[in-house]
Amino acid sequence: MEKIRNLRLKMILAALLAGALMAAIACSGGDADPTATSAPAATIAPAATTAPAATTAPAATTAPDPTATTAAEAPPADSGEVKDVPRNRTLVITPWGLSNEIPNSDSYNIYQVGVGHQRESGSKTIFEALMYTNLNTGEIIPWQATSFEYNDDFTSITLNLRDGVKWSDGEQFDAEDVKFTIELLRDNAPEFTYSTIYEEWVNDVEIVDPLTAVINLTKPGPRWFQQNLALGHENHQVMLPEHIWADKDAATFKNLDIDNGWPVGTGAYKLVRSSSLQMVYDRLDDWWGVETGFSDPPAPERIIIVPAASDESMAQLYISDQIDSGNPLQPGTFAAAKGRNSNLKSWNAEGPVWGAPDGCGYNLVFNNQKAPWDNADLRIAINYAIDRTQLSSLGYENANHPIVAPFSSYAVQNYIPGKLQALLDKYDRDKQDFALVEEHMTAAGYAKDSGGYWAKDGERLTVPVRGPVFFAPIAPPLTQQLRNAGFDAIEVIEPAGSTAWNDDLSTGQSDMIFLVHCGSLSEPYETLKDLHSKFSRPIGEKCPSIIACTRYENPEYDEIIDQMEAMIGSPDDPVYTDLAERALDIYLREMPEIMTLEELHVVIFNETYWTGWPSSADPYVAPYPPWEAWNLIVHKIQPTQ
Repeated sequence: MEKIRNLRLKMILAALLAGALMAAIACSGGDADPTATSAPAATIAPAATTAPAATTAPAATTAPDPTATTAAEAPPADSGEVKDVPRNRTLVITPWGLSNEIPNSDSYNIYQVGVGHQRESGSKTIFEALMYTNLNTGEIIPWQATSFEYNDDFTSITLNLRDGVKWSDGEQFDAEDVKFTIELLRDNAPEFTYSTIYEEWVNDVEIVDPLTAVINLTKPGPRWFQQNLALGHENHQVMLPEHIWADKDAATFKNLDIDNGWPVGTGAYKLVRSSSLQMVYDRLDDWWGVETGFSDPPAPERIIIVPAASDESMAQLYISDQIDSGNPLQPGTFAAAKGRNSNLKSWNAEGPVWGAPDGCGYNLVFNNQKAPWDNADLRIAINYAIDRTQLSSLGYENANHPIVAPFSSYAVQNYIPGKLQALLDKYDRDKQDFALVEEHMTAAGYAKDSGGYWAKDGERLTVPVRGPVFFAPIAPPLTQQLRNAGFDAIEVIEPAGSTAWNDDLSTGQSDMIFLVHCGSLSEPYETLKDLHSKFSRPIGEKCPSIIACTRYENPEYDEIIDQMEAMIGSPDDPVYTDLAERALDIYLREMPEIMTLEELHVVIFNETYWTGWPSSADPYVAPYPPWEAWNLIVHKIQPTQ
């Protein structure tokens, strides 16, 4: 592992030097007033470097005051000036992900594939959800809607809307908007994001009266409404204003005309500037929540989103108080940054496990339709080459823990221990065992060549350790572990902003990708379902969900998942738990993917300007910025000065 440490150190030092250089360029580019008190535009010039895992944070440079503009930027989407807002009334965040620029700054069509504004900033500003869920407690929090009820066979959902909710242009939010949005998604599969969900599940939407809609499903879906319209997690859907969209070509409509008030939402903010380096949202004076007495106005008068290109540049922004929250830091970087800015907090007050569960785990995604990855013995052999504890130690400073099943801490507490734990013990996949590597590789028809690497028919097996930079810390130690077990492993970390890995995975051109498997927020079904063959597609055809893209097919497994789908998941239901046990047994026997570590990101909250952030001591909502429920944080935090 010394080679890995030396490689990481070289990459870190290179990134720090590049980051410092970029900061120096930014600092020398203008006459920033250190006493400035207004924040009309973004204040950050993002550094363009990336590194897999920083263990030291760069010192805070003589960065410009965060309320003064220092970065040259592309022309904004609006032509007018924005008003002055003090920094201590401005919430500054970054997108969830590392990039030099904010993509698609000329479009706000949130259901157009590739436009990610909803998860980055729209969920906190423009668009609100029907309901949210506090995943820490399971509490459903009504917002645009007040309640929902299923019929007896879980095929219809009556949705009751809150009276007085308005769009930002003054029009009433009503059942017409619900019908329009849900049926729009249903009718535009697979071109629109999430549309395949609605094509599969939605028959139609009936309007009872302006505040009541009935969603008719194509089959029993006892968890469908909460999972898609009331969860507050990532990748869940919000309503669109029918009066704006009805006469537009939704496939091409950009939904961005600031002078015309677009995008229109029911949220407490309006977009006033959009460019590749910043998006600026100002609080509405006539937000419906205040008018109806539903809520006080949120304290931030302005929200700005700015990009950051690397872990190191993120640390600089946090240290110098230029941002308040956003993309997480690697654990070692956070510890060093916290030493330079004591106002930086995470979910837990003490480490090494700083972060909260996010319903995901790091996984290796095999292409189960492509030889040799379609061989279960080969996949199991790779599993036994892995030391998960060492991955956590070397990649993440022990800030997360090993997992074998695709269940997060939100879900497992009610189901493990029990029968599922007995299965985990039976298969005993959480260990590095070179003897078992040899046993399964031999069963797959492989033998070691003269160089000590696994080969078959004279051809050495190459194992690509490939994935996006966001999860890069796992790559160096994993690559070395595989090589130690006789696999010719090659590390391939995609550059920031690259979509090549995504394209290859979704179309079946990839062999193995390291990524995340997300969804297990309350029960095993939520991630076990992603191995159902309905998500599989022939090689060359895109799979409908990137987290369900193993192309695994097993009729016995499908039958079990179909039965679970029609049931309410409960640890107290022996039928449900028996099905979960049978599905997990197949999962562990076949290993269509390999889970490695639970994802526990070190989400940062800066208390220099804002207080009232969620934490393990005050878990009023899960802390992840790309989730819909982050809107609750915007409505909770208060200025420190």
